[in-house]
Amino acid sequence: MKLGKLTTDELNKHVISLLHKNRSEVLLSSAIGEDCAALDLKDVIVVSSDPITAVAEKEKLGALCVNVCCNDVAANGGEPVAMTITLIMPPSCSAEDVGVIMKGAVKRADELNVDIVGGHTEFSDCVVRPVVCGTAFGKAAKVICKSGLKKGDLLFVTKKLALEGTCLLADILKPDLDDDERKKLVLFNSQLDVVPESTLLKTLPQVSMMHDVTEGGILGAVAEVCFLNGLGAEIWEDKMPLDPLTVKLCARYGVNPLRLISSGSMLVALSGSETAEKVMKAAGIEFTCIGKVTEKGVVLVHKDGTREKIDVLADELYKFSGESK
Repeated sequence: MKLGKLTTDELNKHVISLLHKNRSEVLLSSAIGEDCAALDLKDVIVVSSDPITAVAEKEKLGALCVNVCCNDVAANGGEPVAMTITLIMPPSCSAEDVGVIMKGAVKRADELNVDIVGGHTEFSDCVVRPVVCGTAFGKAAKVICKSGLKKGDLLFVTKKLALEGTCLLADILKPDLDDDERKKLVLFNSQLDVVPESTLLKTLPQVSMMHDVTEGGILGAVAEVCFLNGLGAEIWEDKMPLDPLTVKLCARYGVNPLRLISSGSMLVALSGSETAEKVMKAAGIEFTCIGKVTEKGVVLVHKDGTREKIDVLADELYKFSGESK
């Protein structure tokens, strides 16, 4: 593929024609010749940006971008409304590859009732694989800040940990899996957003903080929010909700699942847990207490009782990218 922008015909076929308007808040959306979108968001505006640089099947890259950007908006108590996507493609890819990525993005955005309202696409020899960058815009009646964390809060996570990391490991390393395991990966890929649990939890006064568990896994997520607030935490290895397939793949390849990217799971701090547990149970969303907030020092209590000091470290996936230091 030549360097630079897509032609007008390619852009229309593989990007513009795939997009459509669902949200009343969108006043102006993507079109050839338009440089901006326009949104009418009467509440507080919540904005988040993220890139997808991982090795993954092209049809998953767009959906992952939508998930991670919208998850951050949801974790701060917002309702994702619209987003932009920028694709930087290597010369080894084609215009058709752009269409594959965009179809995945549009499908996921439709499932979340989010409009893709703009962005940019070009081919560049600065990258060796597709880079998908997104910015999500949401609205919130009340913003839930990470600074709401308090000593004594209980720490919960939704669903299983490392679902996204398990899917990406399978994409990168292509292990031999049986039919049931392949079906489980499809299920994992369908559970990578936290909008449903955010919608339920953000109205509860007991919720001190919510945080999407992404790069660095649950250990990184807990360490980040504790360091931000000058607090500590005690978290329990034997309480971590991990699927047997995640455990199997991580053991095979020497990966710590607690430091593996975990989009789809949300870390929630609660001053009281009874109401939240009832709400999550009624919605059929797994909700597991994994620790508590303390005065200082983030510590993982291992199954054998030993205690490990936790810091923010690189995600385990970098072991397979050639980018770790």
